[in-house]
Amino acid sequence: MSVLSDRDIRTELEGGRVQIRPYDPADLQPSSVDLHLDRSFRVFRNNRYPYIDVRAPQPDLTELLRVENEEAFILHPGEFVLGQTLEWVELPDDLVARLEGKALALDTPVPTPTGWRTMGDLEPGDTVFDESGAPTRVVAATAPMIGRPCREVTFSDGTRVLADADHQWATVDKLGRRPGHARVEIRTTDEIARTIRCNGEFNHQVPLAGPVQYPDRVDLTIEPYTLGAWLGDGTTTAAAITTVDDEILEQISGEGYPVRRLAYARHLYSVGATGRTRDVASGRFARNGTLSSRLRDLGLRDGKYIPRAYLEAGVRQRLALLQGLMDTDGFVDDIAGRCEFTSTNERLADGFVELAAGLGFRPIKSQGRATLNGRDCGPKYRVKFTPDRPVFRLTRKLARQKAAGARFHRFRSIDVVRPVPSVPVRCIQVASPRGLFLVSRSFIPTHNSSLGRLGLLIHSTAGYVDPGWKGNLTLELSNVANLPIALYYGMKIGQISFFRMSSPVERPYGSVGLGSKYQGQSEPTASAFHSDFESGRKTTDREPSPR
Repeated sequence: MSVLSDRDIRTELEGGRVQIRPYDPADLQPSSVDLHLDRSFRVFRNNRYPYIDVRAPQPDLTELLRVENEEAFILHPGEFVLGQTLEWVELPDDLVARLEGKALALDTPVPTPTGWRTMGDLEPGDTVFDESGAPTRVVAATAPMIGRPCREVTFSDGTRVLADADHQWATVDKLGRRPGHARVEIRTTDEIARTIRCNGEFNHQVPLAGPVQYPDRVDLTIEPYTLGAWLGDGTTTAAAITTVDDEILEQISGEGYPVRRLAYARHLYSVGATGRTRDVASGRFARNGTLSSRLRDLGLRDGKYIPRAYLEAGVRQRLALLQGLMDTDGFVDDIAGRCEFTSTNERLADGFVELAAGLGFRPIKSQGRATLNGRDCGPKYRVKFTPDRPVFRLTRKLARQKAAGARFHRFRSIDVVRPVPSVPVRCIQVASPRGLFLVSRSFIPTHNSSLGRLGLLIHSTAGYVDPGWKGNLTLELSNVANLPIALYYGMKIGQISFFRMSSPVERPYGSVGLGSKYQGQSEPTASAFHSDFESGRKTTDREPSPR
């Protein structure tokens, strides 16, 4: 199946093959049409029956309610009702339709409290992070959607995210960036693309997320600050560190690692106990849990990097690791307050970027050349960011950071939105009150659906709308928030997309003998499962499995 573009949808509407009544041309989107909420709601009176019997009609189980133009229908936490679209929809015999959400590419990285996942493998019940960094539950996930118009969104820190044209973002535009009064609004990818610049400046900015709240870890074999200091100025041939700062040595010894100056090298200190334990019975030697052996167990003696367990540790633990790295290989500009971490090890620099981003900062990595006495020594990686919290323990560096003031970068701008070939996409909905969750290795907040920010979970009872369909579309509405939600007649409730089939169907929905019991519905319709329960039931035993 191929998805219809706005041009195709307009042609089908003008030719009368697709009918949407009422229809406003302003509701036409790049690959869909906005639909709206009608005034009728079917509520469930669960106290009238001890259980729902799918074989029997239970007419008193539901009650139809209507609201007036400005009257709100209040949907309480945990409540489930049926509503319907204001629009009547009719389809020809070669088109199928679906109410869609706002989607991201299946391979988009998503941080979770148990590690990195992708959009493609998240399921309801999984946990992700909201815009504050707090865990939030996935309450729904769509099946993968194909043929959607896709865009690559590039941010000011170089991060790229692939989303469909209708995916939504929480952004602040130039008019909304008044000091102390930033106004965040929900906008689609294509809306951002159409207004990417304002008076020569990038128009849209996305607020930074809060520190991601991974649980504290008790399995870290090396204290985070000590590991950070060793990653910055340690030697891979031994548990030793080169430094001229006694404060760094005091921090390390305060974490339980004895520090001893080595006579054969200036400013080189061994860290931790030395030696091995000898088993009396076997005569064999074994590592005794020294810093050296722990570095070896983590694979760090073969090359420096930040182990995954430390990148997914608690906020306090990750900040201590960052401080160890910054005390040794970090710099702060005492005028602007910009901090910088420098390394010739790209894997270590990439780990630092993830570490800083997960703490709520906006790191930007660049590459240059390292030189010594005019000699090219290979690539050098610089990671710059402006923090709002102390990222040093070393007094002289911390004093410079404090002197710089709080010039914290609280946003990242959207610099480019460009069309790319379509890829399979899907969307999730989360329980977070604002409907935001984090994606990418930069922990960027993004939105789950048009009404997810209200905690309103929306499904069409029809799933796919069959060829030949005529009627309003019944909607399942659930409140997954902690507060009641006010719903109003005429509010936008979703978008319908159309797919062209490989050939017209032989028996469209509504054909004689097909049993199309929902054809022509004009009010929210409860399940009529009981009407053909017996005819659709299989009573034969399953065949035994072949041996």
